[in-house]
Amino acid sequence: MFVCSGNTCRSPMAEGFMNHFLEGAEASGTWRALSSGIMTVDGLPANEMAIRVMAEHGIDISRHRSSLAGSWEPPAGTLFFGMAREHVSALRTIFPSRKDYIRLLGDAARPFYDGPVVEVPDPFGSRIESYREISGLLKEMILALMRHLDSPSSSLS
Repeated sequence: MFVCSGNTCRSPMAEGFMNHFLEGAEASGTWRALSSGIMTVDGLPANEMAIRVMAEHGIDISRHRSSLAGSWEPPAGTLFFGMAREHVSALRTIFPSRKDYIRLLGDAARPFYDGPVVEVPDPFGSRIESYREISGLLKEMILALMRHLDSPSSSLS
C-alpha cells in the first residue's frame, strides 16, 4: 500500500509502477500494489499530469480512484510505504497494531536505492517537468524496493 496525501499523484504513480513491474516478476502472485491517501475522499481520479507522465512510461493509471487511508482494513501482512514522514506518522496512528509494517518508501528501498532523496516531494500544482522528475524518482525507488523484496535476507517488517 503506497500512501501520500491526496492519493491522486504520488501514490497512484507508485502503485502503477509496482503493478507494472510485478507483471513480469516471479513474485507477481505474491504481491499486489494498492494506494491510498491520508487527506482525501474516496473516488477522486488521478491527476491529469500524473496520468500523462505515467502514459509516457507505458503505464495507464486513468482508471485510478482515490481511497482514504483507514476507510477499509487492508489484509493482514500488508506493507505500507509512505511518501513522506508525515504519511508514515499518520499511518501509525490509523493502524497502530501494524506499526512494524509501515515504512518510508525511500528508507524501505535501501540498500538497493542509494539516492539522496528519501521523501518523495508532492508535485501537485506543479508543471509537467516536476511530475516527470517525481515519476523518475518513484521508478527508481520501486525498482529498488522490488530488489529488496526479492532479496533472501529481506526484512521489511
